[in-house]
Amino acid sequence: MAMNTGAILTALMLGVVLTALASWGVSGLYRRRMLALMGSAPPPDASQAGGLPEGSGLAPPRAPVQLHRRDSRHAQVRQLAVLTGLSLVIGLSQSVLALFFIYGDGLLSFSRALTLGLVYAWPIALTWGLMRRWPWWGTLVAIVLYLLAMLALVTWRSVSPQPLTASLAWLGGLVLIPVTVTLLIGASGRIRAVAPYLLPIFLLLAGSSVIALQLMVLGVNDPPNWLVALVGGIGAWPAIVLLALAPWMLLAWPAWAMARTLARAYRDKRFSDLWYLLAAYWLVVLAATALPALQGVGLIALTQLLPWLWIPLAGWALRGWLAPRHAPPTLLVLRVFQQDATVQALFDRVVERWRLGGNTVLIAGTDLLSRTLDPDDLFTFLNGRLATRFIGSEAQLAERLRGFDLAPDPDGRYRVNECYCFDSTWKAALAALVQCSDVVLMDLRGFHAGKLGCRHELRVLAGADHLQRVVLLHDGSTRRAVAEEDVAGAPPGRFVWVRTLGEVVEALYPH
Repeated sequence: MAMNTGAILTALMLGVVLTALASWGVSGLYRRRMLALMGSAPPPDASQAGGLPEGSGLAPPRAPVQLHRRDSRHAQVRQLAVLTGLSLVIGLSQSVLALFFIYGDGLLSFSRALTLGLVYAWPIALTWGLMRRWPWWGTLVAIVLYLLAMLALVTWRSVSPQPLTASLAWLGGLVLIPVTVTLLIGASGRIRAVAPYLLPIFLLLAGSSVIALQLMVLGVNDPPNWLVALVGGIGAWPAIVLLALAPWMLLAWPAWAMARTLARAYRDKRFSDLWYLLAAYWLVVLAATALPALQGVGLIALTQLLPWLWIPLAGWALRGWLAPRHAPPTLLVLRVFQQDATVQALFDRVVERWRLGGNTVLIAGTDLLSRTLDPDDLFTFLNGRLATRFIGSEAQLAERLRGFDLAPDPDGRYRVNECYCFDSTWKAALAALVQCSDVVLMDLRGFHAGKLGCRHELRVLAGADHLQRVVLLHDGSTRRAVAEEDVAGAPPGRFVWVRTLGEVVEALYPH
């Protein structure tokens, strides 16, 4: 059993490492492919000989939607309450199962279950980080603070005093593997939109390699003739590598089918990006607890995985309570390109909050890949069909607008809809997006007179009569006088200038 436990842990960590490496490469290739397509010309289209018209009227102006800051706050409270409560329920369930099946000897009691459950619920800090889009170091600090609080609780509630080093070692053992996995697949902004969706594939492939090597080890005392011939022909290490990778050939199609099923389930709104990450991280947390216990109690330790079922059950049972209460407004996000770090912070602080009560539309760019890339986009790229996402004609623009996913996910959050554009078609897409938006957020940090694309966007926004407001984020590098000249003909009060992300949130909601 010890050998099996070690093999499973090896497969887990190998799968995570392979996922991180593959995600790094895939994200780089995705970015380069996007840049190449954005700078190229669309395929010839005889029906668009005169170019794609900017004022095509493909998206009729919307009836005004009221924006209420109260609705946003209530949605945040509901989401946070559900995710926190879910973590507590999983932790408490895990503690009851552990006390009954693993620790045994009549240790199950209300006080012990509650104390151990609070300790096992440490992924609460991870959940808060996912929801609030904290940087990885912020999430790590939150985990450490939570564990310090749990250390104090365990020390206070312990029947027999335990050395501090023993308590620290126990708590560290609980979080070491899950935090390592989290950092490997989520710490880098370059891969955190890709890695979670490649993780199941590489866990399957890594597991197959470990099983193949385990079978080879079991037969080392009486190896088959073909294995002896293989080692004699190519050498020991090449033979080991070949045998480790051989199962990949058999599992290539099932792994790809699993990936396509995942993308299709996301497209059909079976899950949201947030709850997918929540489920993935909790599965790693529970597995990290169950695997070491296999050595002592056997397969009964796998009961530690059962609390994971609370996640899909809660997602199904609470979808009505999490659903938005009012018609969603639509926010158009515009920005100065090549300002990746600043616009990503804007997305984390503002757009993620907006998604709790409203839709978001934007023109796709490489600056927000780590925030907007979803499994459908990813596997479209891996299929070699990313170019089909780009708008090259009026018909394609109309089709893209009709295909916008404007309904909430099961967790009540709305998705981000993007238009992939060539250099020659982004202006028409902009005009259509403005027509179907209620409010606009434009990040003008780094703006100057040479930013001709942004100047065109400002003039379009100034002339759009139906817009409720346009929030302009600026800083010391913004050439505000140039921007004000471009919007001089706009109705009074349409453009609201703000300097901080906190002011952006306040300015988006007039009520």
